[in-house]
Amino acid sequence: MNSEAEASAERARAIKWRDELRRYHELFAGAFDELHEAVKARVKQPGQYVGAHHDYPLMSSMGSGFPAFREAGFYDDKTPRHYVATIRPHGLLGIFGALPGTPAPNLPKGTELASFLRTHKIGKRLNLGALSNRPVDELVADAVERYIHLYGLDTPVNDRRRDALIWPLISGTVFKSLNLRLVVPIALTHFDVDHFRLTDTTYITRLPKKLQLARARMSTLGSGAVRMVVGAATHAFVSTGWNLEADTIDDVSASLKQSSSNVIDAIDSFFGALRIVAGIKTGYAQFLWLPKDWALEYFCDLTPVYGTTLRRYPAEYDNYGWTEASVFVTKDQLAGLRAVYKHIADNQSEAVRLAISRLNGCLTRSDEGDSILDGTIGLELLLGDKDNQSLSYKLRLRAAALAALQGDPAFQARDVFMEVKRLYEARSAIVHGLRKKQSKKAIEPEDARNSKERMLASELLGFVLKVLLAHPQYQEPARIDEGLLLGGDSAVQGLSPNDDVRPISEDATRDLASSLHRLPGALPHRSQE
Repeated sequence: MNSEAEASAERARAIKWRDELRRYHELFAGAFDELHEAVKARVKQPGQYVGAHHDYPLMSSMGSGFPAFREAGFYDDKTPRHYVATIRPHGLLGIFGALPGTPAPNLPKGTELASFLRTHKIGKRLNLGALSNRPVDELVADAVERYIHLYGLDTPVNDRRRDALIWPLISGTVFKSLNLRLVVPIALTHFDVDHFRLTDTTYITRLPKKLQLARARMSTLGSGAVRMVVGAATHAFVSTGWNLEADTIDDVSASLKQSSSNVIDAIDSFFGALRIVAGIKTGYAQFLWLPKDWALEYFCDLTPVYGTTLRRYPAEYDNYGWTEASVFVTKDQLAGLRAVYKHIADNQSEAVRLAISRLNGCLTRSDEGDSILDGTIGLELLLGDKDNQSLSYKLRLRAAALAALQGDPAFQARDVFMEVKRLYEARSAIVHGLRKKQSKKAIEPEDARNSKERMLASELLGFVLKVLLAHPQYQEPARIDEGLLLGGDSAVQGLSPNDDVRPISEDATRDLASSLHRLPGALPHRSQE
């Protein structure tokens, strides 16, 4: 009996909620039509001035191919008109009333909508106070303003078009669980395609103009990012299937302005793969959230978007980097990017995740010494073990063994062995060396003593990550010793005949272990000091 009573109560609650949702839509549609008609009548009055959206962004293109943005400003009268402001001014005028001498229209349907949401459970997430209808008024005003900009002032209200605008607002204010897409503009990087799929849920795409303009409205205050760098992106990394749980609508915007560890990990995975494959110093200065089938506000005809600005790009970008052509990712590199990104997405190793984070830091830190330490820490995460004795030597051997396994002409085993040694010599000099002599010059050339070692660190770490992602059986450093340096006895057990595993012979092992370190050499694609 109890289960039947509970089921009956649940059905009653579902019916009540459905009826409230239907009523919410009816009242919203009525308030929309009422305000639309009032705005249209006010705008058409003789002598009625219709101001502009002075905060509407304007976009131009630089010689580098990247966009540049600016706000229209108060004296620019060419931006879209602010039609609803003739009835409901924004800012202080919107709070305290319209301009003196401007009669406020009677809008009873808007008042009825606010009263309904204040007194029914379906309006709980709006947190309406006892006196102010402002949150509800702004929802209706945003919908009407957007409708006019999309379809024109003189276009009669079409029920289907109107509902397509108001249902997302209803969903955003009613449902606690909201679906999202993560969009990360890729700073100062050109791509050879407009759209490229990485996995079922991720892709790279060219940013459409309305989204470009929408993200330009986001503040950079407190982020440390330069506004011109923030804007200089033509493409973005997109990840679908995200979800947010929020009790009130105020929590939505606040939550989506914060960066959580799982979001940063998802972004780092992509940029790590891009750096491994293309070897470039790219980065990002924003991450955006695009609502899927919901909204809480509109601004004219622009794409609704949330997110925040942060500084995750190389320091040299700040020095007019947006004026340069920067890097270009080709179709061939994108094919390799897809494979590496899938390996990273499927990988469960915490050491690999941390090493990717170190690779990203290696190419975005301002201090070159810190970058080299990032690179060596990443190598130690991947190739080190609990026994720290002769760590540098073991890392050299294991990196060389992976180079022999990969067979990449640009990363010969002997060269890799010597380059790891060179990198650790630079690390030792940084950790144990003398501080740079201090100067009182107001302007002094940037210290570039370690610039080559910085690139060496990122190249070696990226190469080792690439090999280990392709051969995950060697993500345990001991298996490199057993499977490659000692002939592959235990490391190859259980592998299929199609696995490309080529253990190093005993002669090669002796060569690596005893004579390799005495040979001069360097990676052939890199210049020597």
